[in-house]
Amino acid sequence: MKNIIKIFAGVLGTILLFTSCEQFQEANSAKEVQSLNTIVKVNLNIGTAPAPEALNVKLINYTERYEVNTTVSANGTVNVGNIIPGIYTITVSTEMNHNGFTYNYSGNAVNIDLVTNNKQIEIEVGASKSGALVMKELYYCGSRTPTGGSYFRDQFYEIYNNSEVVQNVKGLCIAQLNPLTATANMPVWPGDDASKFVYAITIWQVPLNKDYLLNPGESIIIAQMADDHKKSNLNPTSPVNLLSAEFETLVATTSLILDNPAINMYMAFWPAPTAQWLSTVFGSAFIIYFPTETINPNNFVSPVGLTSKNYKISIDQIVDAVELVGNANQVQLKRVPAVLDAGAATVGGTYLSSSVARKIKTTLSDGRIIYYDTNNSSNDFEVMNPPVIRRYDAKAPSWNTWK
Repeated sequence: MKNIIKIFAGVLGTILLFTSCEQFQEANSAKEVQSLNTIVKVNLNIGTAPAPEALNVKLINYTERYEVNTTVSANGTVNVGNIIPGIYTITVSTEMNHNGFTYNYSGNAVNIDLVTNNKQIEIEVGASKSGALVMKELYYCGSRTPTGGSYFRDQFYEIYNNSEVVQNVKGLCIAQLNPLTATANMPVWPGDDASKFVYAITIWQVPLNKDYLLNPGESIIIAQMADDHKKSNLNPTSPVNLLSAEFETLVATTSLILDNPAINMYMAFWPAPTAQWLSTVFGSAFIIYFPTETINPNNFVSPVGLTSKNYKISIDQIVDAVELVGNANQVQLKRVPAVLDAGAATVGGTYLSSSVARKIKTTLSDGRIIYYDTNNSSNDFEVMNPPVIRRYDAKAPSWNTWK
């Protein structure tokens, strides 16, 4: 760290040399900035999950691109040194296999100013089991047209069976959370138990009329518009053909939007005046979950002091969550509770024809891939260009007869 500071001082001195010798002498005699220590205390709140022996601690200053890593014992305290003064995101996480299940432990603190020595930060760590279904690839940023225009109807979201057991996606919901884009101005929700829920802006649901079985290694594609987006009347420079998608969020607001072979999802909660799913190209926070009761759009809740309508979803119903943000500097603007996603993923801009996709954890002897699911999207995902549906030979389910 001191080398970084000395380099900075050298550059500064060179600049000042061209102004006056007196100013250079003043800079040369300035005191060197000293590194800090900080104390991270972990409080486990993991219910009946087994306690891990140790957890990984990561402190990231996104502005300076500076990172410090260490470990801490469960319910322990660690003194972290070599801290450059600044604003940090602190994450505490690990995973553990126990009795056939993978448990993810995570907690975080964001926008923490570390400018004084020996500041103590307390972080509550929760636990969750890795879900059988994971959001495998998310293409949200859109693409450019041949004339440089913006195109966003080619968005898709792939959900993969990452487990050893057949899954039924009948009734599965995908929801965008409030706020729509990453922001430091988080809404305040009513109720003493508000932290036990997330709050959806929109919810689309797989129909409940029949079973939709998904074998291990198979995936479903949810398309905003399940068409060949490379067609001349859509966007010839789009990276994707989504005619083989299993589901689409059909709302025929223009003559270009057709009822394609994909199964139409049910618009379970949509309070906005125009019923059309255009998930933001700046990155939404998404969850997938199975509701334990019928979704009633009249049972909405509003943030304190506001009138927007949102649907309250219990955290314990959520199968998977992915936080998407506009760029790397917004990772600390968290909307998703850390127990669901301690980090965030981003393609770094808009209309880039890029996606975020899960990293491969292991490949089994039969060729089936298991993907990382540590409930930390900063670690679990990587940027891909172009986006590809069913990347790495994920299979389509047998009931998709139009694939």
